[in-house]
Amino acid sequence: MNLDLNGTGGTAPASQRMNQGGFTLTELLVVIVTTGLLIVIVLPTLAFSKARPQSVYCLNNFNQLARACAMYTGDNHGLYPPNPDDGGTEAGYEWVCGDVSGWSSLAAGGSAEAGDATFITNSADSLLSPYLGHSATPFKCPTDWRVCTFNGKTGVPVARSVSANGGVGTVDLQWLEGGAHSGVPNVPVTGPWLTGSYQEYPYSRYETFGSTSDFKNCSPSEIWVYADEDPLSVNDGCLVLSAGVPEIVDFPTTRHQNAACFGFCDGHTEMHKWKSNVLNLTTEPQIRYVGLPGSLSYGDWYWLAWHATRNSKTGTVP
Repeated sequence: MNLDLNGTGGTAPASQRMNQGGFTLTELLVVIVTTGLLIVIVLPTLAFSKARPQSVYCLNNFNQLARACAMYTGDNHGLYPPNPDDGGTEAGYEWVCGDVSGWSSLAAGGSAEAGDATFITNSADSLLSPYLGHSATPFKCPTDWRVCTFNGKTGVPVARSVSANGGVGTVDLQWLEGGAHSGVPNVPVTGPWLTGSYQEYPYSRYETFGSTSDFKNCSPSEIWVYADEDPLSVNDGCLVLSAGVPEIVDFPTTRHQNAACFGFCDGHTEMHKWKSNVLNLTTEPQIRYVGLPGSLSYGDWYWLAWHATRNSKTGTVP
């Protein structure tokens, strides 16, 4: 027996019962499409929101490094810290000691020194350390995810991702002429890759900067001294580059949404946005030739080289 509790005269039609009990197929499709659109719109915003604090954090680190460098040169007759590009650990002859290579997704292991933070905080091994309160923080980009094994412990963060311009800094003359490190590092580095091939000595046609008085064809505000190097590229404390040939030797990072942080010789810092993907690393780095003049990749190389050196004869690069 059917009881008409709603006064409708019997059971409601099937179509009416379906509408009362759930969504129609059309309504479900609308919900799915709307949800997909929201995901497409919101995810990039969330990624940007996460990346922006990292960029601000990194710029603050470079502000500290730039100020520390300025104080160092002020205390050392205008001389920039030593930067011989020899991967050495001899105290007083490197702006920062230690090899931090490897320990990436592409490498099963890496340098045994990579997790040694004393290379960053010890005044003898890190010449800017006294001006930074012996803090290791400014030397490490927050986008460098690498961890390593150090002193038998796993999961130790790699200590450094910052490198110095291979054309800025000093060396001691005896080492430059082929001997062991000895004496005061008070002559400019040679910029061993500036011509496009390795040449430690003699000096090439490309200017290097050993002191604050060495800027002849450019100003300190145009030349970077410190950069975030890509985790797949970084090793010793020197980032070398080619100005004579349009090629990439060592790779600044692209991990700030295709941008990298730079500290300049006058003390200012910049987050520079790359125009192409020529600096993106997904495999072990090798020398990478860029495109022809006018291409975006050539423009990225040119910016990097222009802000690293000048041809002493033409005042430009290459």
